[in-house]
Amino acid sequence: FFFDLPSHGMLSGIALHGHTRSVTRVKFNKDSDLLFSTSKDSSPHVWNAETGERLGTYEGHQGAVWDVDVNFTSTLVATAGADQCAKLWDLKTGQCLATIPHETPVRTVAFSHGDSMLLTVTDTSFGSKPAVHIFNLPGHDPETIRDARTEYRPWFTHRVPEKITYAAWGPTNETVYFSSEDGSIVVLDIQSEKEIVFACPHKAEIRRFQLDKDYTTLVTASWDQTCKLLCARTLKVLKTYETDKPCNDCAISSMYPLVLVGGGQDAQSVTNSSQRQNKFETRFFHKVYMEELASVSGRFGPVNGI
Repeated sequence: FFFDLPSHGMLSGIALHGHTRSVTRVKFNKDSDLLFSTSKDSSPHVWNAETGERLGTYEGHQGAVWDVDVNFTSTLVATAGADQCAKLWDLKTGQCLATIPHETPVRTVAFSHGDSMLLTVTDTSFGSKPAVHIFNLPGHDPETIRDARTEYRPWFTHRVPEKITYAAWGPTNETVYFSSEDGSIVVLDIQSEKEIVFACPHKAEIRRFQLDKDYTTLVTASWDQTCKLLCARTLKVLKTYETDKPCNDCAISSMYPLVLVGGGQDAQSVTNSSQRQNKFETRFFHKVYMEELASVSGRFGPVNGI
């Protein structure tokens, strides 16, 4: 689903049907006219964000696709797959321009500011620790990427003992933020290769987080049934948004003082839960006052991406 936030009146939404398995990630491009979605069915989709029309798919992964990102000029798409590779695509044609192999499944992928680098996160597997990787890209447009025939090797790798659940670039490409399954979040300095800020704001796994548009705050979604607003510099907790179910994703509105929260339990937990908990909702909280202002419900299944 995607929804229009009017200045007054009812929320209006459009249901997008295309994936055959559960959705893992949704992402708008910079201009917000395209919506990208990934799922466990191996085929990322791109949609017209105004009409809901499916514009195309990106075929090539051999398993679940966990994450997607689009570059600033909306010419390149990057995806992270359970098939142990990240892929770069021509946004318009759907052509796979490059495949970047990894030793383990890839959980996160993100273009740097300026689109000169690519960030990936890998899982633990066969004795290999979870890691943050950074690759240089040979260019900013599909033709350069396709013709470069680059053998992609990370120039930066940072391994940690705990599973990394999500990662994002800091404001100037000098730092990377990443969260872990132990409820912690870290600011990693790339030049010194040191973790310069550490905090553990949650009692359970942080599923995802999002920095606001000016990089002063970030919001986290955790399985401890809370989302928290943190200072991006110190990682100090500023606000807490409480729910009655595990939180899978969250977002900070760039136009309104709102925090959006979505989540839910897996199928096994749902069968033994209350009717209230079966109603999976996207909730709208006031960013400052922490009050729940609205919710969108009606789905039988967890909200995995916002």
